[in-house]
Amino acid sequence: MKEESGDRKHDNSCGVVGVVLGILSLIFVIMPFVGAILGVVGVIFSYKQNKIMKNKWAVAGIWMCWIAIVLNMIWNVYYIKTIVEVTTPYVEQMRALQASGGVGAPA
Repeated sequence: MKEESGDRKHDNSCGVVGVVLGILSLIFVIMPFVGAILGVVGVIFSYKQNKIMKNKWAVAGIWMCWIAIVLNMIWNVYYIKTIVEVTTPYVEQMRALQASGGVGAPA
């Protein structure tokens, strides 16, 4: 529990915030870039707690956030790769149509 003197030595709030953000970043790992942003903010809070007082909250937050950041980066690469693969044929069709004087060709 927090002391009444205002001393932050025994305050675990940054560590708890880091763990909560780590859990949220693991949940939102499939949303592009959202999980990574939450993970980075969680790492910042967890390292801050680690500086104030090293405890299990800080260590758990650091681990969860870094795992979420790595998983999110892997998912983002897969997501962008899939979008490029899906849209490439349509872009090529539009270019061929424009070159043949079809839709969107200058008059």
